Amino acid sequence: MSYAFLCLGFLLLLIGSEAVLRGGVGLFRALGLPSFFVAVLIGAFAMSAPELSVAMQASVRSMPDIALGDIAGSSIANILLVFGLGALLHPMPAPPRTVFRDSFSLIVASFAFVFVALNGYIAQAVGGCLLAGWFGYLVLAYVTDWGRPAHLLPSDVQTNGGREYGGALSIFLVAVGVVCLFFGARLAIDFALLIARNFQVPQTAVALTLVAFGTSLPELVAILRGAGRNGTNGMSGKIIASSIFNILFVLGISALLRPMSVSPMLGGFDVPILAVCAVLLSVLMLFGWRLTRFQGALLLAGYVFYIASVGLRSGIHLHG
Repeated sequence: MSYAFLCLGFLLLLIGSEAVLRGGVGLFRALGLPSFFVAVLIGAFAMSAPELSVAMQASVRSMPDIALGDIAGSSIANILLVFGLGALLHPMPAPPRTVFRDSFSLIVASFAFVFVALNGYIAQAVGGCLLAGWFGYLVLAYVTDWGRPAHLLPSDVQTNGGREYGGALSIFLVAVGVVCLFFGARLAIDFALLIARNFQVPQTAVALTLVAFGTSLPELVAILRGAGRNGTNGMSGKIIASSIFNILFVLGISALLRPMSVSPMLGGFDVPILAVCAVLLSVLMLFGWRLTRFQGALLLAGYVFYIASVGLRSGIHLHG
C-alpha cells in the first residue's frame, strides 16, 4: 500500500509540473514578457517544481537528508538516466552554446554543491549565495540569447502544447499545479519515510533513489515526448537548465528556509559523484556536438551502477 500512495504522490507531482508549465507560459505571454523568460525561466521552474516542492517541505519539517538527497539524486538522474535514455532513443544534439555555457555552468554549480556539502553544514548565507548564482546564470543566459529568434527556443515551452490559454485559465492552471505539487510532495515524503523504516535503510538512500526518480519524471516525460517525434533539438539545454535550477535555486531556497546539516554519506560520495557526472556529460557532448546512442547506453549503465552503489552502501542487500 505504501508504494501505491508513493506512486500517487509522484503522479500528482507530474500533473502539478505540467499544469505549472502550461499555466505559467500562458500567464507570461498574457503579461507580454519576452520569449526568453517564457522558455528558460518557466521551463526550468516547471521541470524542477517537484524537486522544489519536496525540498521545501522536507526542509521546513527538519528532514535535510530528504531535501539534499532529492536534489543530488534527481540531478544525477537527469544526467545519467534522462540524457542516457534520450540519447539511446534518438541522438541528442548538443550545440556549442549548450556545451560551453550551460554545461560549464552545471559543472560550476556542481562543484559549488561539493564545496558546501564537504563543510557538513549549509547556512542561510550560503543559501543566499546559491540563489545569487542562479540569477547570475539567468543573466548569462539572457545576454548570450539576446536577439535569438523565438522559434529557436525550446519548442515544448514555446508552443504550449499547441494551445493558447487566456490569463484567467492560466492562473487557474498554476493554482491547480501548486496544489498538486504540495500534496504530491507530502505523499512522496511521508511514504518514502515509511518505506525507509520498513527496509531499515537511511532516509538519504530512499531520497537518492525512489524520491529522486519520482521528481525527475517531468524530465523523463519531456525526453520521451521529444524522442517520440524526433524532436530532441533543444532538449539538452532544457534538462541542464533544470539541473542547474535544482542545485542553485532549490538548494538555495531550502537553506534559506532552514539551515541544513549534510550527512557524511551525501557529502563524501553522492554530491562528488554529481560533479563527476556533470564533467562526464560535458566531455561526451564535445564529441561531435551531440550524444550518440552508444554514449546514451554508457550513461544508462552508469545510472544502474550508481543505484546499485546506493543500495550496497545502505545495506539493502542485507534486508532484501
